[in-house]
Amino acid sequence: MASRRARQNHKPSVRYPIRKPRVFWLKEDGIANGTPSRAVQASLNGLDGLSQTAEQSIGTASSVALHNALRRYGIEGEEAFLVLAARYLDTRKAARRDFSFFPVERGFATLNIVAHDKQVLSILDGILAADPQGRELPTWYQFFFGRRFREGSGKFFTPRMVATAMAKLLPVQPGAILMDPTCGGGTFLCEASRRWRDTQYQLVGNDVDRMLVGLTELVLALSAPTNHSFALSCCNLYDADAEFRNLRGKVNGILANPPFSLPLEHVAKPGELFALGYRNSDALFLDVCLDMLAPGGNLVCLLPHSLVVNAEFDQLRRMVERHWELCGVVTLPEGVFYLTGNTTTRADILHLRKKLGRHQQTHKVFFANAPTVGFPLNSRTTYLGENSLELIAGDPRVLECAGTVR
Repeated sequence: MASRRARQNHKPSVRYPIRKPRVFWLKEDGIANGTPSRAVQASLNGLDGLSQTAEQSIGTASSVALHNALRRYGIEGEEAFLVLAARYLDTRKAARRDFSFFPVERGFATLNIVAHDKQVLSILDGILAADPQGRELPTWYQFFFGRRFREGSGKFFTPRMVATAMAKLLPVQPGAILMDPTCGGGTFLCEASRRWRDTQYQLVGNDVDRMLVGLTELVLALSAPTNHSFALSCCNLYDADAEFRNLRGKVNGILANPPFSLPLEHVAKPGELFALGYRNSDALFLDVCLDMLAPGGNLVCLLPHSLVVNAEFDQLRRMVERHWELCGVVTLPEGVFYLTGNTTTRADILHLRKKLGRHQQTHKVFFANAPTVGFPLNSRTTYLGENSLELIAGDPRVLECAGTVR
């Protein structure tokens, strides 16, 4: 993201030797002049954009068994998911809390249809036993909804392994406000809550899809500890002027995977990138985050690789240098979103910190490449390999650049 002149002023001092080419490199010249370095390029050449299916993520046997068992009652799609969700609520007694978005009553009404079927209940209870906190509920949601989040929507659910690694990069102090303005199924908020379990802070989630906000509400009700409060809203991020007014300049951290490459001709609060002529959702997301974050606040998000390297986004990168401190960039392989969005769109993890002033950046910066993320990127491959993204996110030198308190 930084220009050559900016990097010369504050060259990152953290690097890995190339003794483990199958894991990853962390190099000063990871991305330069819009072109990946030789180390980065070499590790990407052998990867294609295919991946495992959602069924493999949640267990093929259990997903097929539940799908077939519910179909005997004519229960499919959203109703099938509600059966599983209601069983979670009933078993965990989480239904006692007030839900604003998740359709609790409809879920229990659907569950009652199959409540007499011991086979169905046995399958449901087996799923609950394997995942008591419901961390895989977003994956189940995708399984039952099929193509809804596929090509053309710009919505890609973030694989949990990626969200877990990103949560490790975000420093969160006690009493902080952590936000995901495009929360989808709540995976980022869930993983952040899990990592910072002993720290008191507030979770804020938003999505334009009311059912997805309800899914986030469900996941947090099942997994968040009592010292983590959460507030949710349902609105268009780019038109939310009044809805976010009380949060502007107060958010301490943002974890997000914004919609990729959706055209936007109007926004409620135009920022500098909008004024420069950018009209795509991923670029304008940076305008929104700059407005929401407090000075010194951190943004860890997924953005298209093109924003980091393509010449057409040169003005965007210059704007970033004016308003943000670059903490680091992690290049992900193709195929990461094939599981959740049926797309081979390349993405990078970008860690930025909103400047306290216009001072010169002096801290260390990391550039890393993750050729593996813990699941196959090719449907013909059964060997998972090392999860290099996990290694990157847990490395002390990376955490030093990120300013993360362990």
